[in-house]
Amino acid sequence: MIDKYIVQRSSIKCPIGQSYPIKKFSKNGFTLIEVLVAAVILFASIATVSMVYRGAFLSSEKAEQHVTLSGMMPIILANIKKDIRSLGDSQENELAKQGQVWEVSYQWKAQQVDFKSAPTKLDVDTGDYVTPPLKYKLWLVELAVQYRSTNQQFQFHELSWTND
Repeated sequence: MIDKYIVQRSSIKCPIGQSYPIKKFSKNGFTLIEVLVAAVILFASIATVSMVYRGAFLSSEKAEQHVTLSGMMPIILANIKKDIRSLGDSQENELAKQGQVWEVSYQWKAQQVDFKSAPTKLDVDTGDYVTPPLKYKLWLVELAVQYRSTNQQFQFHELSWTND
């Protein structure tokens, strides 16, 4: 029975006169290593793009909050100026108040820095210099503004005067 079968090149054992070709691996597909390398590259690029997108989104949120704060600052400063000028007539050396403009909340504290009169004037009738009464108060204002997760601190001077 052994002599009925022969081994031929590129074929398997078969009866004499017949041959079955051996199928070789085709190079038309991808190997497992190639697929794994491609998956790693794909996931790395997806992770990089998502991190860039997240950074851009956070920067956009922060910029939007700062723009909102910048837009509200003239209104807030006008409110503080009005409050200091109305409360500045009192004998207090410290003033404080808080408020809210739309979604922006703020609180301020002012300390009197100086209390002076107008410059001396020459009285033409008597020829003497006349010092006017104390009238002008200089305040150092510390302002804290908050909008969502953004907090900002400011410091500035404001002037008020008595109505005497």
